[in-house]
Amino acid sequence: MTIGVFSRASSLSIKTLRAYHEAGILVPAEVDRESGYRMYTVDQLADSAVVRRLRALDLPLAQVRRILKARDPELTRRILAEHQAAMRARLEEAERIVAELQSGAAPSTHTPVHVRTDPPRDTVRVVGVTTEAEFADWAMRAYGRLVGFLDEVGAAAAGPPGALFEAELLDEEEQRVELFIPVEGPIAVPAGEHEVALGEVPGATVAVLVHAGDFDAIGDTYRALGAWVARHAEPSGERIREWYVVGPADTDDPTAYRTEIAWPIKAESPATSFRGA
Repeated sequence: MTIGVFSRASSLSIKTLRAYHEAGILVPAEVDRESGYRMYTVDQLADSAVVRRLRALDLPLAQVRRILKARDPELTRRILAEHQAAMRARLEEAERIVAELQSGAAPSTHTPVHVRTDPPRDTVRVVGVTTEAEFADWAMRAYGRLVGFLDEVGAAAAGPPGALFEAELLDEEEQRVELFIPVEGPIAVPAGEHEVALGEVPGATVAVLVHAGDFDAIGDTYRALGAWVARHAEPSGERIREWYVVGPADTDDPTAYRTEIAWPIKAESPATSFRGA
């Protein structure tokens, strides 16, 4: 079957079939070396029906590929169960957002915005690139490496862990993050390959707002702090700091989390003349 005939028989567009081929899904039975024409078998129509149904469930292409490659009913059931749980979580999140929008509730913050001057802090750090959805898992893994490193060199933390984020969000999918633990003065790093390195959180004048609770609604706190900075100060362009004063390493109760968001501002900003506002 030519790709044109197969597209009509499978109800999948030629554009979609080409994309599936590139993703390793519904790979043509034959591709003409000279013309590049794709040819399919009648048997592949059954696979096309499976793909259409799985994609109707919004199953990611990587998972669709796993199912087609394995042809294992038990694996299919497991993948679909995991996807169902993820869809249920998305529905619950959507319901939470709708409820918040309808209620007009203000962001849940623990303190008013205040201005302070933070001294420079020596740190041990792990740097990586992660997405918003994967940040929590990445941060816990990085934190575990940092704690293990401090144990290895016989050093102690000198405060709660934190993270540095670029002042501008250049990519909505991925961003560079530096997770750190403050230490008392520089420490010796053993020879060898280490993901952990020495770092420093530069001293800065910062506008601070504390986010109360889990991280699902931390975007609301960022908007509140960003609006305050826009009205009362001038950003310095330095990286944003998050200090996990109470976090997953301290409690199993997400409602007890307390995260300080510290937005660096220029020292001569108007806000610095009325600290604590």
